[in-house]
Amino acid sequence: MSDASRPATQRRVRRVSRVIREVDAWSVFKVGLVIHAALYVVFLVTGVLLWNVASATGTIDNIEQFLTSFGWESFTFKGGQLFTSSAMLGIFLVVLGTGLWVLAAVIFNLVTELVGGVRVTVLEEEVVARPVEPAPDPR
Repeated sequence: MSDASRPATQRRVRRVSRVIREVDAWSVFKVGLVIHAALYVVFLVTGVLLWNVASATGTIDNIEQFLTSFGWESFTFKGGQLFTSSAMLGIFLVVLGTGLWVLAAVIFNLVTELVGGVRVTVLEEEVVARPVEPAPDPR
């Protein structure tokens, strides 16, 4: 499509004030659960990858030897036990984080009930089509 065949448009922007009086706790729960679950998976996978790199480069063995030099008879990291503990801690943190988000939404709703809400100014953009003027007659 050439520029000449496109309809001419004009953008108008106007400021509008809105008041946020309530945040739906169920929506906050769903969004919080998805975000925390995604972070849980990312951190768990990142931890496994870092463990594999540290194990392949000998860093874990170096740390174990360093700690035994402080007087421990034997010190070893158990990868499976660390992974299981991290996974359980992560699940606990997902539940805790989501619960805190829902609690914050409920407290927000209670406070806005007292003070009348939070005023937000947004810009609304309107697209207005201008009438296309006919091209001048070349004769």
